[in-house]
Amino acid sequence: MAQARRGDDGRYYGDLPCRWCEALLDQKGRRRPRSHCGPWHRTKTYVSNVFVLIAGLF
Repeated sequence: MAQARRGDDGRYYGDLPCRWCEALLDQKGRRRPRSHCGPWHRTKTYVSNVFVLIAGLF
């Protein structure tokens, strides 16, 4: 499993997997780690969380 490390300048370097499809994402010195490989995977994560929240209420 790949890991990103935090450098002395506070930026992330290395690879982290996408939360949805496990594709490796090069962080390229980002200040915040990138956890999704595209906007559609981020949307699917948010929608699934909302669905679970609503289902949990019933």
